[in-house]
Amino acid sequence: MYKARAWLSRSFTALSSNPLRVCVVGSGPAGFYTAEKTLKAHQEAQVDIIDRLPTPFGLVRSGVAPDHPETKIVINQFSRVVQHERCSFFGNVTLGSSVSLSELRQLYHVVVLAYGAESDRALGIPGEDLIGVHSAREFVWWYNGHPDGKNLSPDLKSTDTAVILGQGNVALDVARILLRPTEELATTDIASYAWTALEGSSIRKVYLVGRRGPVQAACTAKELREILGIKNLYVHIREDDLIKSPTDETMFTSS
Repeated sequence: MYKARAWLSRSFTALSSNPLRVCVVGSGPAGFYTAEKTLKAHQEAQVDIIDRLPTPFGLVRSGVAPDHPETKIVINQFSRVVQHERCSFFGNVTLGSSVSLSELRQLYHVVVLAYGAESDRALGIPGEDLIGVHSAREFVWWYNGHPDGKNLSPDLKSTDTAVILGQGNVALDVARILLRPTEELATTDIASYAWTALEGSSIRKVYLVGRRGPVQAACTAKELREILGIKNLYVHIREDDLIKSPTDETMFTSS
């Protein structure tokens, strides 16, 4: 809260002295790319990046799987942006409580809302609110050490089977984290409490369930190769699931 007050005080006194003042709400990739392009395009612009969390980088920090360090290298680029003399980062500033949108619009010439979804859309299906049913967002935040996910405590001991609804990259990330040997995860930046839970996990079987066929699967070849490359893992795909229908062909060629 002290940081929020100090930032507000500086903002109130500095608006008239700067040709262009820009506030970017959200410090994930979208926010940093916006800040970077603004600084390059406007040589006198002052950019403030605010975030409700105390640390920056958003999904790069809390969304990228811990065994994908190469993807997180972009943090180096973002760090150079925030170290720019005309760019500042302010954490622990929450839009709606620390400051309102109308106040931001009074303080800055431009306000960019670059934050992502922080809640899940209810599907409206029976059982989605049962114990043991988690959104991918919650689970990913859990193993990445996001402050809002550290208390999730998924039950990994009472059963040997997990079911994942979806066949995109995030679904494969979750499956890979559940099945990957913990000695390999130990060399990553996975949250320590998540690693401990996975170390004692009883999960040995994971079902990836999709509503459509392989042609529409949203995962990339790289993600699929990583799953296929896990040692001592048997991947079972029904042959009839690989048969493409005329409808599949039409959707594939038109997309």
